[in-house]
Amino acid sequence: MKRRTFITNNIKSAAGLVFLPINSLLLSSFKLHKKFTSKRPLEKNRTYTSTAVEEKMEEVKRKISDPEVAWMFSNCYPNTLDTTVNFEIKEGKPDTFIVTGDIDAMWLRDSTAQVWPYIPL
Repeated sequence: MKRRTFITNNIKSAAGLVFLPINSLLLSSFKLHKKFTSKRPLEKNRTYTSTAVEEKMEEVKRKISDPEVAWMFSNCYPNTLDTTVNFEIKEGKPDTFIVTGDIDAMWLRDSTAQVWPYIPL
């Protein structure tokens, strides 16, 4: 490596390190002022609701310090229940069907993977 290239690269790296705290500060202040609105379906349009899942979601959100990550979690975690679970009573017994894709077919592997995070609840 040529001496000039070495010096130029080190100056660029040092300049980046100097401005890194400023960029972090600007980014964090942007996140503080950004409003995160829910992207979940309206309650009346959700296919299934579980109080245990809602409680767990709130508990986990309180432990997440980054507001954007907490917002993302609260939109993603209940998504399967909100959009893919069809629940009804058939012949006096509860019956659940999980839509696993663009066709209404129940693939055991896919539906198991979708509900796995809710099993402990």
